[in-house]
Amino acid sequence: MTNAAESVNWTVNNSNKCKLGSITATGTFRTNGSGGTVSYYWIRKDTTGTFVQPQRSVVIAKGDTASHAVVNDVWVPQGNGTEQLFFAGPSYPLAPVAFICRP
Repeated sequence: MTNAAESVNWTVNNSNKCKLGSITATGTFRTNGSGGTVSYYWIRKDTTGTFVQPQRSVVIAKGDTASHAVVNDVWVPQGNGTEQLFFAGPSYPLAPVAFICRP
């Protein structure tokens, strides 16, 4: 993998209260063209705990160096927290992205 990125968008519903808004996490990645399978998952954290989402995989053809989007993660947090896109293979580190909402 040559690069990857993640973004977290907090959508409020007439309030900045945690339970009245939603998080939409998006991500992209690009490989060096060697082809193969890219596996990833989302890790959600809020005041109620850490929740690892099911792993997903994308098969990349040899020679493909285009940017690819991962499946978005949408959820309603119960409190402040983070969302992280984790690449299981090939490994590519991304830091968790924090969000703040009112309890």
